[in-house]
Amino acid sequence: MSTPFQCTVITPSGSAFEGQVRYASFPAWDGQYGVAAGMAPLLGKLGQGALHLDTSQGRRTMQIEGGFAHVRQGVLTLLTEHVQQD
Repeated sequence: MSTPFQCTVITPSGSAFEGQVRYASFPAWDGQYGVAAGMAPLLGKLGQGALHLDTSQGRRTMQIEGGFAHVRQGVLTLLTEHVQQD
């Protein structure tokens, strides 16, 4: 089982998710990206589509639209224009 890492999803209206995840998959402008613990630093442009977060309670899925993904020091931050919880 993979090591958990911190993930935060932020919109202009506030935080949509903050917690530990084991894996995150999100749409980028050039395809689907996956992030696990130990990922190298990343700054990328988000696309539109499904964000999947594997937490200790199971998989959470949200629909996101645009923004940026940032990985630094073991933390994934997604700044997005809009989130719709599935």
